[in-house]
Amino acid sequence: MKSFLCIVILYLCLSMLVVSCSESDPAPTCMQAEVIGPDNCQNGWYILKLKDDATLAGSQSNHYIGQLHGGYVTTRNLPEEYRQEGLQLKLSLELDEEPTQICPAIYVIYPAVRVVRVCGQAS
Repeated sequence: MKSFLCIVILYLCLSMLVVSCSESDPAPTCMQAEVIGPDNCQNGWYILKLKDDATLAGSQSNHYIGQLHGGYVTTRNLPEEYRQEGLQLKLSLELDEEPTQICPAIYVIYPAVRVVRVCGQAS
């Protein structure tokens, strides 16, 4: 009886492990953003103004972000063909946990994000 109980407990633990590992992470949603221009803080970084109403991803999985209310963010991996000031885009973004931006002077530092994918140009 004792060995049967151990087998049942082992089976339950393994099934919980399989279920927790098989959950797929939701894909980040596309949001509308406007390219403001290069970030004065450091070359290669661009400032985006996020248009949709949402909140930062504290409650969202995998650090994907919805959006700051009227918020500005900065990114270093905006594809080159989309680096035009005033361009309206639909993007999927996630928080950049390893920002390497260095400001040589005092500037406004915006939250760093990575562009996961470009969903297209906004109309």
